[in-house]
Amino acid sequence: MILSSCGLNKSNTPTSLQHHNLTVLEELDLSYNPLNSSAAPNWFWNVTSLKSLHLDGCELTGVFPEELGNLTLLETFSIEGNNIKGMIPGTLKNMCNLRSLDFSNNNISGDITEVIDRLPNCSWNNLQELSLVGANLIGTALPFVSTLTSLNMLDVRNNNLSSPLPVEIGALKSLTYLDLGNSNLSGSVPVEIGALTNLTDLYLGYNNLNGVISEDHFVGLMNLKSLDLSDNNLELNIDSHWVPPFNLHRASFSSCHLGPQFPKWLQLQGSINDLDISNTSLVGKIPDWFWTTFSETRYFDISLNQLSGELPLNLEFMSVITLSMQSNLLTGLIPKLPKTTEVLDISHNSLNGFVPNFQAPHLEVAILFSNSITGTIPTSICRLRQLRVLDLSNNLFSVELPNCGRKELKQRNPSSNNFSRVNSVSSFSLKITTLLLSNNSFSSGFPLFLRQCPSLIYLDLAQNRFTGELPGWISKAMPGLVMLRLRSNNLYGHIPMEMMELHAIRILDLSNNNFSGTILQYLKNLKALTGTVIASNTVKGKCLSMGRILYI
Repeated sequence: MILSSCGLNKSNTPTSLQHHNLTVLEELDLSYNPLNSSAAPNWFWNVTSLKSLHLDGCELTGVFPEELGNLTLLETFSIEGNNIKGMIPGTLKNMCNLRSLDFSNNNISGDITEVIDRLPNCSWNNLQELSLVGANLIGTALPFVSTLTSLNMLDVRNNNLSSPLPVEIGALKSLTYLDLGNSNLSGSVPVEIGALTNLTDLYLGYNNLNGVISEDHFVGLMNLKSLDLSDNNLELNIDSHWVPPFNLHRASFSSCHLGPQFPKWLQLQGSINDLDISNTSLVGKIPDWFWTTFSETRYFDISLNQLSGELPLNLEFMSVITLSMQSNLLTGLIPKLPKTTEVLDISHNSLNGFVPNFQAPHLEVAILFSNSITGTIPTSICRLRQLRVLDLSNNLFSVELPNCGRKELKQRNPSSNNFSRVNSVSSFSLKITTLLLSNNSFSSGFPLFLRQCPSLIYLDLAQNRFTGELPGWISKAMPGLVMLRLRSNNLYGHIPMEMMELHAIRILDLSNNNFSGTILQYLKNLKALTGTVIASNTVKGKCLSMGRILYI
């Protein structure tokens, strides 16, 4: 009986379910119904014919019920994602048919060895799947692994085990999936893990493991597809002529020691879809084979290394969706990107410009701050219709921003408040929500380009050389602005009254310009405002105090 996600709760659960004779019912799935009740007493513990019971995400509270032991025919039991506290009951000894158990994301708060001791000994040869994710478990040893020899899935990530990985792990010959990530494991990785010949997924990331990983650790892992050793203190010391027995689809070695040279064995892993080799002590030029070997990779991260040299001018042959290369020593031009690329982070490098006719038709996020990019933003940005976030701060841009509208947008008076002309010139608009251009040398008047950005929420033009009067069309062209930073430019004149229409604004910084006139008392009507700075201008008037923020 499958009743998952049916909106059932303790008040509308059909009484027929509670009182009907269910002596032959073998499967019951009530997952993701907001029962919002104590785990016991409950009618389903009395359905002793059940072989499969799923109670995931039912908002059950209290302790694990002793009545669970009544279900002696049970083969599959999952109660993941509830609010149950305390150790599992000691009444499970007769549940000899158990094949799959999931107590994940409850607050067991005990020693993992005690949890295993409470499982029925008679089920050890049958139990194939055990999941104890995020159960607030502790433990200084994992000796139990040698007894559960039929397991093909063991997932105990997100606990606080603070124990070494035992050599007995090699006895779990049936394992296909092993996840011990983020469990505070310590010590070295035993070479016996290489005996798990059926293993397809191995996740040991986010622990305190240390020592050396050699090719001996992988000798029998011919079926391995996913490998995560990230955020440990591990060193991969592998012979340059080693030929891996596996063909990985996902690999994460973040914060392991791979360098200084690119591991040559990676050249034999062309099927990788997701590659993370960030912060792995790699030094020098990225080898040419890297781009061709991983041309089909969708996500890769090579950030936080000491990679230098220029990038290929054209990466259009690749299929990458997310490309992270920040915090390296890369120079030269930002290349043409693949049509598939949606996220690019190449910040904190020494890149100095864009290739001619820069293209990235599906780019949504471009993080390019803290480089040495000169000149102006290429006009091809006007064709990036999917772009939502653009961060070009802390570069060497100068001149003016590109004008993405038609020629009619070029007005004689850029400070004109005549917004009707904006609506009439073009239906063209960008989807950009975040535009960060601070600490450059952009000049000219307030950018007309911004009239084509109606979705803009965060705008930072601080520390540039923009001049002229602040236009009145800001509130109509960008009505959803939450942050507007214009500090340290050469803007002058009166602060336009239309600014009061920025009803969502929370941060408004106009300091270190040449504004004149009086402080606008209507600023107190901007109810969302949490911070305003108008310092180092020649505006006059009474200071506005609203709550704990002083507006000057």
